[in-house]
Amino acid sequence: TLLQTSFGRFPAALSRAGVGVGAGGAPGEGAQLSGVLLDLGVSSHQIDEASRGFSMRFEGPLDMRMDQASGELTAATILNEWSAAEIADVLWRHGEERLSRPLSRALVAARPLRSTAQLASVVKAAQPGAPKELTKRAARVFQALRIEVNAEMDELEAILAAAASLVRPGGRLAVMSYHSLEDRRVKRLLRSGATSGDSPPRDFYGNSLAPWTPLTRQPVFASDAEIEANPRARSVRLRVGERSSHPTPEAAAG
Repeated sequence: TLLQTSFGRFPAALSRAGVGVGAGGAPGEGAQLSGVLLDLGVSSHQIDEASRGFSMRFEGPLDMRMDQASGELTAATILNEWSAAEIADVLWRHGEERLSRPLSRALVAARPLRSTAQLASVVKAAQPGAPKELTKRAARVFQALRIEVNAEMDELEAILAAAASLVRPGGRLAVMSYHSLEDRRVKRLLRSGATSGDSPPRDFYGNSLAPWTPLTRQPVFASDAEIEANPRARSVRLRVGERSSHPTPEAAAG
């Protein structure tokens, strides 16, 4: 059965399809999934579609919505209506861009911004740098705007928090992430059961009570052969965890 939904609405979509959740987040009859695979990457078809505005390689509108049928926020709205401070915050949080403040001021000064080519040009001209670094800087800006438009980190944290309630004990959670913001959250979840901490809850004897047991101590990267066949696989990082018999931290606290 194919279901179109966001990560944040995934549990509700499963429920409508007849897949329930254990009471209080604890594994039980409702936790029917043997495994969940999350591919956090943007579709290559969307990247290569100029009208989406995801890539600086194509001239297109500053849209950047994953689902153009829903959601009103676009990259153009952020760039043309938000303050320089708000734009700088987006570039820092979602792009880890150290020049977020001067870049945001340059973007505000260049208004109105209408196209991906114009955006890339302003970013590259805002601060000096080698051509390769300027391209990387522009890529970080595009990434940051895309993440903000689609609330990607909120969506990711929602499905990661729900995963332990969806997967039965002994089941697997496999996540393919493509940048450090995603991978950091996945790594923390598999180690501690939460995206915001590195230390798992423990019992009186020091045994871990985390709902996940990491099966990959280090992320698994694509092989040279895989990258040669699909160059976009270069940045993917795979982490896998096995569902333990312990309840989620929220269920344990309740």
